[in-house]
Amino acid sequence: MSKPKQTIASFSKSIASCAKPAAAYGTCISATMNDVTKGVCEKEFLAFKDCVQAAMKRKW
Repeated sequence: MSKPKQTIASFSKSIASCAKPAAAYGTCISATMNDVTKGVCEKEFLAFKDCVQAAMKRKW
């Protein structure tokens, strides 16, 4: 498998393993869709980001 395909596959698995934080972030975004402001779902986003980074064992 090529490097880009490996990266995408790894990223997909990481996201799938973070279903609860992803759902919480999606719920927050959906609830504030008509009144989105900077940082409105920051707590949920950071929890999702931290989960994906931990699953991938990589920071960015």
